[in-house]
Amino acid sequence: GIGAALFSIPARADEGMWTFDNFPSAAVKARYGVDIDQRWLDHVRGAAVRLSSGCSASIVTANGLILSNHHCVRDCAQQLSTATQDYVKDGFLAARRQDEKPCAGMVAEVLTGIDDVTSRITAATAGHSGEDFIKARDSQIATVEKADCAGKEEHYRCQVVTLYQGGQYKLYTYRKYTDVRLVFAPEGSTAFFGGDLDNFNFPRYDLDCSFVRLYENGRPVVTPDHLRWSALAPKDGAPVFVAGNPGTTQRLLTAEQLATLRDVNLPETLILFSELRGRLLRFSAESDEHARIANDILFGIENSFKAYRGEERSLVDPALIAAKRAADRDLRARVARDPKLAAATGNPWAQIARAQAHIKALYYRYSFTESRAGLESSLFGFARALVRAAQERAKPNGERLPEYTDSRLAQLSKELLDPQPVYPELERLVLDFWLSKLREDLTVDSPDAHAFL
Repeated sequence: GIGAALFSIPARADEGMWTFDNFPSAAVKARYGVDIDQRWLDHVRGAAVRLSSGCSASIVTANGLILSNHHCVRDCAQQLSTATQDYVKDGFLAARRQDEKPCAGMVAEVLTGIDDVTSRITAATAGHSGEDFIKARDSQIATVEKADCAGKEEHYRCQVVTLYQGGQYKLYTYRKYTDVRLVFAPEGSTAFFGGDLDNFNFPRYDLDCSFVRLYENGRPVVTPDHLRWSALAPKDGAPVFVAGNPGTTQRLLTAEQLATLRDVNLPETLILFSELRGRLLRFSAESDEHARIANDILFGIENSFKAYRGEERSLVDPALIAAKRAADRDLRARVARDPKLAAATGNPWAQIARAQAHIKALYYRYSFTESRAGLESSLFGFARALVRAAQERAKPNGERLPEYTDSRLAQLSKELLDPQPVYPELERLVLDFWLSKLREDLTVDSPDAHAFL
């Protein structure tokens, strides 16, 4: 996607986010006098990269050099480190091309094409509802992804992307690169100067960057589409565009859904992460090597805790929920004013409200046995992926869990088979903590506790 923060004087912003095939060029030109044509959009799309670490990045040279944030390569730096060489703490710089080091499990993808497959998905789901709708949709998505990448899976990945809450389905075709090598990462304290305290408020005060390079057949990839460095700062009033792989927001959640987050999800997560953070800090204090091997998990826990704590502080403010209830009422009223739309829409607000009781009842069991199972244990993650892959591959492609369809198995195989370190002492810590909390929250009589223990 491509987003823009368009600044004009006096200080005000007109912000938006668009897909590359739906950019409002005419409106931008009329309002800001900027020509954004398809050639420019295609060039930016070709320079935008999605890393398997979940990060956006940019190609910045003609020979495959990629710029991203430091935390996007933190796992790579951790995996490459040893007891005598800590690349997270001390940083990494390849002085020569041959010194660039492969990042285990990392894949870089560049979007090459977008096709509308809405009619293919909606035709397969027509007349279905509830669980049957989900099965029909996922089956058709798996079919589309496999068919449209047939014969070119080695270098391409096809992914159906759901847009506008299921209003559209687009097939994104990515050129993928499975040989990604670390070129530069600054010292951890330089990249994260000020720590969590300053991170969200003052990100400009650190060197939060990293570089990796794309390789294929042992050579750097030729990348004619790349962004160029400018030493000139943006001028007041200049339009600024940012391209990348967007995450998701919760701005469309109803007041009832936000209340569930406030009352169940966030309090439990904050307690869990607080306790795990304490154990990791104690473990890290035992030796320099313990501090090194726990650093990556501790960084992730503290970073997540900071974000969830901010969410909780917002949601406990009565004004926020009140404003959301008012927005929900306004949307319902607007739908009700259109009889045809009202008939087609029904009453999703009531359905969502009723669903919250089921979500709350399932939360603890689902959290401890699925979404947070293993709590950062590499061994548990490997074991579960291997067992499920064996089970799912025996099924027809359209009947598998989405994570194990043919279009995703190559990435899973790379994550499992690329060499990477495992630290038994750290594994014992997180597994012991997870199993003790599972038994504590689900009770000793729980069949799940018995099964896992």
